[in-house]
Amino acid sequence: MEKTVNTYCPECDREVVAFVEHRVETLPVKGEPTSYDAEVAVCPCCGGTIGDSRIEGENLRRAYSAYCSSHGLMAPDEVRSLRNSYGLSLREFSKFLGFGEQTVARYEAGAIPDDSHNTTLMLAATGSGAAALLSVREGQLSERTVAAVRRFVESKTPVSGASAAFTARQWPTPAMLIPSKFNGYRSFDIDRIAAVVCELASRCVDLYKTKLQKAMFFTDFLCYARTTRSMTGLSYAHANYGPVMDGKDRIVALLQDCEAIDLAQKGWGEVVVPKHLPTGILSEDEIQLVDEVAAFVNTFEKATDISSFSHGLNAWKDTENGQPIDYVTNARQVADAIERRMGR
Repeated sequence: MEKTVNTYCPECDREVVAFVEHRVETLPVKGEPTSYDAEVAVCPCCGGTIGDSRIEGENLRRAYSAYCSSHGLMAPDEVRSLRNSYGLSLREFSKFLGFGEQTVARYEAGAIPDDSHNTTLMLAATGSGAAALLSVREGQLSERTVAAVRRFVESKTPVSGASAAFTARQWPTPAMLIPSKFNGYRSFDIDRIAAVVCELASRCVDLYKTKLQKAMFFTDFLCYARTTRSMTGLSYAHANYGPVMDGKDRIVALLQDCEAIDLAQKGWGEVVVPKHLPTGILSEDEIQLVDEVAAFVNTFEKATDISSFSHGLNAWKDTENGQPIDYVTNARQVADAIERRMGR
């Protein structure tokens, strides 16, 4: 059913029931032109647009949310939803985060979080991150707040699968859960890692462990180039044979422990074999992106070929051995390199 709004048309000088249309519009946010899905009131008599204050106020919130999404920042609705998921008042939630009460109120009302506050908010959205924050601030909080945070942590604590295997070993560390330019502004997410590894292993020909490192790298950096967030929250570092996952051996071993994958001996090395393909974790668009990367990976006959290809990227050439690779600086070139190889 078409949406309408009772409003006043200055052109017709009368009250009308205006139709509400959706249009892509651009609004400067913090000096940056930002495209967003706007609602526009259209007069049924003259066909002109009507500047209704209620709709314009919502459009401003939509523009701010679009800006936040494109920059890996938590949007106002997300801040409010996060606080509600804890069941805390503004004052209690602010004290837990280490913010002033008015700061959280401003973010919920539409203000854009600064980078340091956004990092804390993103950390608080995860069970491990909330536990890390609680360990720092527990002595400053009321019993009610501590109990609420513990309930939140328990609600986010996995009981089976890949997450359970990692939690049992107290890994990842809290630092790995803080979104940054080195993990593509997504908290480390082992369930998503397991899903991507299994999807790649089911599509790539002879996915040796060395080739897996490159396949994951290209998946995450292509995802960041298109969405401004990585797919898994993994960090990558410069190694002699190209970019590798931070904690690569530990990740592969734990994916074996939780029976997400197995390793099968083939020739000189071991090939990754999916044992349990996780469902409902990746979106259709994300699975399509993995398909693209698998097709790209399959253009290389040997693992050494894709390693050599990665050596031509600035992501590898401009970093020292063991140094982390910056998504923000390098993702676009990685995406362009994939597209050129695929003839696009």
